[in-house]
Amino acid sequence: MKRWLLLLLPASLFALEEKPWFGDFCEFHFRPLYEYNIFSKVDRAKPQLNHSFQTHLVELELDVTLPETWNFATEIEFADTSKTSGYSSFALQARKLWLDDVCGDPISLVTGISYRDSSKNLRKALSTPYHAQANFELHTAIGKEWSCGCFWTFRTYGLLAIGQGTEGYPWARGDLSIWWNYYDRQQVRLFAESYWGFGNRSIVPLDDFKGWSKIGHQSVDLGLSFRQSLGCYGWLRFSYQFRVYAKSYPEYVHTAVFAIDFPFCLF
Repeated sequence: MKRWLLLLLPASLFALEEKPWFGDFCEFHFRPLYEYNIFSKVDRAKPQLNHSFQTHLVELELDVTLPETWNFATEIEFADTSKTSGYSSFALQARKLWLDDVCGDPISLVTGISYRDSSKNLRKALSTPYHAQANFELHTAIGKEWSCGCFWTFRTYGLLAIGQGTEGYPWARGDLSIWWNYYDRQQVRLFAESYWGFGNRSIVPLDDFKGWSKIGHQSVDLGLSFRQSLGCYGWLRFSYQFRVYAKSYPEYVHTAVFAIDFPFCLF
């Protein structure tokens, strides 16, 4: 994919929406996203990188809540990396809301399943996290919301996911987020994301790298996100995260994300 094509489109690890609260009934959300990340070192790599590895990622996601307790999403990604570029992945996801604390339950509880097709060409890039061409994942998210008047003021939720591809070893993810909301005008989120691959190899062979499916990799990222309301046009989001721990995986990764969340209804 040519670099100029990225400019025509207005992301992040497994970036499908995962928080345990859905939108309104029959409401669609269109989320274009641009991500940039850079790193200069890979833990346990042989040989080590001698230059920075950069990635530009464009992601387009569309989801809908229909009926009130089901959410369906689709996503497509394109990437331009220091090694290769082009189509990166396509994903489908279905989620079920079992408990809803907004409606009186003690917590919100969501379970989901996702399928992701990943490009063989882009899996050779160090920044592509997907293990196989076909990747399947089960996940659950639990959250709690506190409100004041007509607006929620504070949210916290955690996510646990397990996955397996059509090749290689399984993986797991564990995330934690804390949100603050100011009168539905600005929102701030602190988050931690972890990713654990259960492969039987610890060395990352950069001269013949074919993906992460057989490598026992580990990583933890910490981040901060800010969202600004655009009124009826949705939300504008900027986030930054930094990798604080890595084993057999890229180290000290800086990631910046710009995204828009545009809600609309067909009825």
